[in-house]
Amino acid sequence: IMRALRSLTSVVDAATPCLVKCASRSTPFPLSLPLAAGVLALPTAAPALTSDDVWYELNRPPVILSPFEITPIGYLLLGAYLAYVLWQIFAPVSEAEQQAEDNRLARATDAGRASVGFLKAAAEEEGARVTASGLVFNQLVEGTGASPTTKQMVQVHYEGKLADGTIFDSSYQRGEPVDFRLDQVIPGWTEGLQLMKEGGKARLTIPAELGYGPLGSRSIPGNSALQFEVELLSLQEDKKMFGLF
Repeated sequence: IMRALRSLTSVVDAATPCLVKCASRSTPFPLSLPLAAGVLALPTAAPALTSDDVWYELNRPPVILSPFEITPIGYLLLGAYLAYVLWQIFAPVSEAEQQAEDNRLARATDAGRASVGFLKAAAEEEGARVTASGLVFNQLVEGTGASPTTKQMVQVHYEGKLADGTIFDSSYQRGEPVDFRLDQVIPGWTEGLQLMKEGGKARLTIPAELGYGPLGSRSIPGNSALQFEVELLSLQEDKKMFGLF
């Protein structure tokens, strides 16, 4: 910074005779010349900065709490962050991103069409019943224990597949059951497992509205109906979250 200020001062000193000479001519010189002279002369009126001043500003934290102050570095970081956020919001969509979005929408449309027949076939299976929400529940093995509540931890084995038979998740394949709280899963699971008893097994065919909706999740296209075979292995006592509830 100091070198730049010295260079700028040198330019002004060198340009001064030229400016005086131009001013003495009878023909006016362009308006930009005196304007440039004024701009060049501005730094000479500013207080001189030392290297210590620069290092002091660079080593201050971006935000000082007491008393509250945002330093120049803080304003710089804030401006950069705001610029990044605005770019993420308003940046033009690339060709690759547009192609990916078109593919996602096409898969979601196909999955939605296939889900209609998938749900209908599940509802027509022997022993199946359709709840008010649209969940198709089919009990395969009746349990002998209690039914879980939404606040309980459960342990289950399960396998999930799409309408075309693709298995997208399976605790059987991983070789170990899964523990979770019943209000921390998709609505179709929360509802379906409350219809089961400990030790039972059931087939849940879940419409997209009770699953992952129009957006899908990972290998699950949007608008997909899902079918799970679930074994409810055990229930655990209600656990308080972080000791508060």
